[in-house]
Amino acid sequence: MNSVGIKFVGFQIKRWIAACLLEQRTVEEERDRLPYRQAIDYSDMLRQNITSGKFDSGYSPYNMRYFNWKYNVFKSTGGFWKLRGELLAAISVFKMREGKSLGWMGGIPSGETDSGNVSWFGTGDKGRRMPIAQYARWLEFGRRGQPERPLFQPTLVEYKDGGAKKQLAITSLRIKGAWK
Repeated sequence: MNSVGIKFVGFQIKRWIAACLLEQRTVEEERDRLPYRQAIDYSDMLRQNITSGKFDSGYSPYNMRYFNWKYNVFKSTGGFWKLRGELLAAISVFKMREGKSLGWMGGIPSGETDSGNVSWFGTGDKGRRMPIAQYARWLEFGRRGQPERPLFQPTLVEYKDGGAKKQLAITSLRIKGAWK
């Protein structure tokens, strides 16, 4: 009868256990850090796409009255996603509850940011106050005769194909680097 035995050297087993614990701690830290970094990147990409007018080119003005009003008041049409900068300033990174867990999100918190008094009708009259998230929702999905002008969804697709993979690679390197 044969028997097989394994002999461990004390300092090697301690080193192995320490490396396992460090890797486990790194995985736990990255579980929160990765979504946070991705939310920051996505928010930055949203701002960049708004300021560059990346998704503006395919859309005509809602109507000439609004186009003229916007040009006269702001000396520029400024793109569809820019009026006075409220939407751009409202983009942030925030925690969002989904079920029992909290996760990070980039975008505009629903109903939390006031749009100020701007004309929603292109007449120059002061409009009623409303959440900037509602304004963004109207532009993204359209409403009563107002065509959609997507920004958030195309930016998310763009981010998924580029920035998200970059952040995932950073997390992979951190976890790999924890094993010493």
